[in-house]
Amino acid sequence: MKKIISLIIVMSILLTFGMQSRAVADERPAGEVSPMYINLKSLSASFDIDSLGITTCGGNLVQILSDGSCELIMNLQKLNSDKSWDTIATWTKEGTTKCSNVQYRAVSRGTYRLSVTGKIYNSSGTFIESGTAYSLTITY
Repeated sequence: MKKIISLIIVMSILLTFGMQSRAVADERPAGEVSPMYINLKSLSASFDIDSLGITTCGGNLVQILSDGSCELIMNLQKLNSDKSWDTIATWTKEGTTKCSNVQYRAVSRGTYRLSVTGKIYNSSGTFIESGTAYSLTITY
């Protein structure tokens, strides 16, 4: 009987330590929200405005379907007076496992951001998944 109780205690301790290490490995920094995608490995937006008002707009998408394709849609947006975003320029790029694009545009004074939407299609061209990423907002 002592062996059975000892075995149960040892198993309980081992299971407890295993569960604690798993919980620590899954923790994220406070406030970080990350969407869950199945085929979209990464999606990012980069944006800058230089002193002359020239924007550098960059988007990058990587998908994991070996026989699929991707589409990257970049929207340069300006904050209007009613605090909503107007799209002032759109660029599209298509690829297989990766889609990357960098574009430049002159802008007037205002507040801007870049919206990047990635779409994934299977080998027959059927839409599978999409996601959207936003750059930081910059006031020029």
